[in-house]
Amino acid sequence: MTEAMISVEDIDFDFENSQVRIVVAREIPETSSRMTKLSTAKVGQEVEIPYWMARELVSNGYGRFREEDVLTFNTLSKIHWRETIPASRQLPSLQPSFYCLLRRHLSDLKQLSKQDQGKLRELERTETLVRDIVNCRIRKLVSLAASPTPSEELLHGLTYEERALYSILNKTIEEWKSKLLGQGLRA
Repeated sequence: MTEAMISVEDIDFDFENSQVRIVVAREIPETSSRMTKLSTAKVGQEVEIPYWMARELVSNGYGRFREEDVLTFNTLSKIHWRETIPASRQLPSLQPSFYCLLRRHLSDLKQLSKQDQGKLRELERTETLVRDIVNCRIRKLVSLAASPTPSEELLHGLTYEERALYSILNKTIEEWKSKLLGQGLRA
């Protein structure tokens, strides 16, 4: 399957089943054969498990995600600052699973904001930051897709979703140029 054919749902499915590390916060009872490995983990120890399982353990207080694997308003503010530097035409690297983590962070905030007015304000501020980040990155992606063959280094910093969008944009722009300028010419 090419990147252009990958959907957000495909990326989310892969993310849910990807291996992540969590820190054990309290003893995990042995409730099934799949948990045997986890029931021997000591408090404070890092374990690697599928994301869906990690999220379940974290939500039940048995573990916590590592700091570098969690999106916060401060993290998003730093990303926003890097993206919106006026002279910057570069696409700063994001971790490949950035949008997967972002979708889950926004979903969690929406749930929490139903009972907490402070979380509602945080959700609104986060949504504003996120819109700016996405709009900046889309503008830069369009420019990148229209430019002559970018370096692999530039493409390496893209998330899975951005790589798929880049492929679609690049193919569309190349086809348009070809039709506009004739089959043998390249812009």
